[in-house]
Amino acid sequence: MHLFYVSAYVSLFVYAVAGRYTSRTAGNCMPLHTNFSPGSVASRSSAPGSSPFIAVSPEGSYSTTDGGLKLFLQRPSGKITTDGGVNDKVAEGATINSTFTMLYGKLTVEVSGSTVSGIVSAAILIAEEHDEIDVELVGGDQTNWQTNVYAPSPSDKEPLWGVFGEIENLPARGSIADMHQYTIDWSAERIVWSVDGRVVRTLRPEDTRKNGTLHYPSHPSRVQLGIWDASSPQGTAEWANGPVNWERAPERMSAVVRSVTVECP
Repeated sequence: MHLFYVSAYVSLFVYAVAGRYTSRTAGNCMPLHTNFSPGSVASRSSAPGSSPFIAVSPEGSYSTTDGGLKLFLQRPSGKITTDGGVNDKVAEGATINSTFTMLYGKLTVEVSGSTVSGIVSAAILIAEEHDEIDVELVGGDQTNWQTNVYAPSPSDKEPLWGVFGEIENLPARGSIADMHQYTIDWSAERIVWSVDGRVVRTLRPEDTRKNGTLHYPSHPSRVQLGIWDASSPQGTAEWANGPVNWERAPERMSAVVRSVTVECP
C-alpha cells in the first residue's frame, strides 16, 4: 500500500492565523456541537473570540448554510499542463481551523467529500508541533476512506508521511460523496477511528514506534477542515489518484461538513 501524504495544511501561517483567535480553553477539551449555521465561521478580519472556527482561506472559498459548511475548490486560472504525473498548477481549496485546541477527546465530523480524482477532503487534528491525526476522503476511491497519524521526531531522517496510514472500508454500498459520521477518539492510551458508529481501527502508542522512537500525537491540536488539490508532487498525486484532469473535472468542486461534535473525557 503506497500512501504518500503531503499536508497542504501544515504551515506556520495556517497555525499562526488561528493562533490569534485561540480561546481561553486552549490545550483543554472544549465540548462543542455546531451545524455551521450562517455566520458561524469567522473571517480572518473578525474580532478575536467571535467564533469557535475561523477561515484561513479567503472569503468566497467557503459558505455557511442551513445545510452545513461548504468548502470550495476552484480551478486554477489559465492553461494547466500535465507532465510526469503532476499538474503545473495546483488549486487552492478552503481551509477552516478551530480557534480552540484540544488535548484528547472525541471528534465526530459529518462530511461529504469530492469524488474527483486528485482531490482530497479532510478533517484532521493538527498541532503547532505538526502532530496530526487524520480522516481523509481521497477522490477517485469512492468506497474507502483513510486514517493516518504523523508526529515528527528529531531523530527522523526523513518525514514519515503515510507510514502509519491505513485504508478503511465504508459501510456497504457507501460512498465518500454520501454524508457519513467520521470519529477520532483520542486518548493518551489509544486512538480509535469509527465511521457511522462502527469502529474500524485502533492505534496505540507502541504501534507508532519507528527507528526506536514513538510517533504518537501528544500535543494540543486544532480541528482543521479542508479540501485540497493533490496534483503535485508526483508521489502525492499518485496517492490521491491524480493529478486532477481539468478537461473533465468541474470548474468548482466542494465538500460539505454538516456538523462537528467535540466530546471531552
